[in-house]
Amino acid sequence: MKIPQLFRILRRHLILLVIMLIAGGAAGFGISALMPPSYSARTELFVSVPTSGDPYEMRMASDFIKERIQTYVGMVGSESVLEPVITDLDLDTTPRELASRVEAISDPETVLITVQASAEDADSAARLSTAVSRSLTERISMLENPGKIDTSAIDLIEANEAVPPSRPDGLPHGLFIPIGALLGLAAGIAAAVVRGTYDNVVRSKNDLAAVTSAPLLAAVPSDRDITYRSNRDGPAICGVRGESILRLRTNLSFAHVDEVSTVLLVSSSRPGEGKTTIGIDLAIASARAGQSVVLVDADLRRPAVATRLGLEGAVGLTTALVSGLGLDELLQTWGDDELHVLAAGEIPPNPTELLETRAMTELVSELAGRFDLVIIDGPPLLPVADGLVLSKLAHRTLLVAAAGQVKSRTVAESVRALDELGAPIGLVLNRSQMSSAEIDRHRTYGIRALVPEELEEADGPEGTEEPVEQGGPLTSVPASGEESDGLETSPMPLVRDDGGVSPS
Repeated sequence: MKIPQLFRILRRHLILLVIMLIAGGAAGFGISALMPPSYSARTELFVSVPTSGDPYEMRMASDFIKERIQTYVGMVGSESVLEPVITDLDLDTTPRELASRVEAISDPETVLITVQASAEDADSAARLSTAVSRSLTERISMLENPGKIDTSAIDLIEANEAVPPSRPDGLPHGLFIPIGALLGLAAGIAAAVVRGTYDNVVRSKNDLAAVTSAPLLAAVPSDRDITYRSNRDGPAICGVRGESILRLRTNLSFAHVDEVSTVLLVSSSRPGEGKTTIGIDLAIASARAGQSVVLVDADLRRPAVATRLGLEGAVGLTTALVSGLGLDELLQTWGDDELHVLAAGEIPPNPTELLETRAMTELVSELAGRFDLVIIDGPPLLPVADGLVLSKLAHRTLLVAAAGQVKSRTVAESVRALDELGAPIGLVLNRSQMSSAEIDRHRTYGIRALVPEELEEADGPEGTEEPVEQGGPLTSVPASGEESDGLETSPMPLVRDDGGVSPS
């Protein structure tokens, strides 16, 4: 994983990192508050054997001590040593429990035994270590010199007495909070990396490039308040989103430079990815460029074009296919440019069969002969077969992928289905988030852009949009209810025949 990719993953999971950081610090504080302090004190015993000073005898005595000293170390936790300690110190415990707080250590290269004892306060630890050392000395003396009083075969002398420790064992409690916070942050980073590595949601251009070699024609940022306004109220296209739509229109025109007319299907893998918005925006941008454009609502299951443009939706495509009415009676003009709309009409019981008829093929051919650009707003590709049927009638299928919503495998499945039919594909990354560098580049050239925090789409999936009231004039109000302090976020100016304004 490259460093820029790692930074993108961490930025995407910033909330998780903050939560884990706080949780780790809180856990450290809880541990420090609940864990009682522990103090350890040590007593050193010197082990010796009386000798006459003869070197050979002293060597033999040293070997004897080294053989026995490990036995003495093991006796520290025995009941015979700890029972007298409990009695002398009047402890409320058992030898087994006390053994967990007592330990004896011996270096094989020395004749010293270190008796270490732990307690909840420093004085108790020192008293316990001293008591255990003396009990061990008495017990060893009893075992090594049975029945003897005046002479001793081995002696244990207190070389260093136990001193109350000045601070508790382990780390200072004040360090538990930062250590816990760092451990929590590390766990959060690990979780973010694992999640980012196996996350197959499309979020950027690189994610689409990893799925398919189909060309990416445009990356369109989100707009909190997409508004279709009259061209008399402002410029036709403005802001970064408008520039993205112009880029899409230009790329498509170069892709079909030798064709007299172009039939374009706009679809997506699943509902709610913004295909209808892209189709409307592209139609308006193309009409503003001087092309004659017809926008056909071929989503015969959940039509949305007529509702969003404030047009009559009761008659349209299904009417032409079933009743045979001419296009002149069904096409509706929209705005001041050469933009015509063929609504979906009544929802039929058999959309797929209706779109496969010869009448549908002839209708598309007639529209291609009359207009420079035919844009078909089709249904999603994966839920139903209608989109695949329409792709055979189009010169190119524009597959819209919503960043942060659709998964890579879903896009790959849609691309694979279109490839099997031999349909040319162009990709559009919708609701993409812009980097700070991209925003700065646009601002440098005088194009106002949205800040990253505002790049989240305010509206839900297309199927949840509120229907536009038909017949009466409509007005557009920013989502915040206030003036937009000069930032133009509305990509397309749309106007109805009656002069009213239609929101998205």
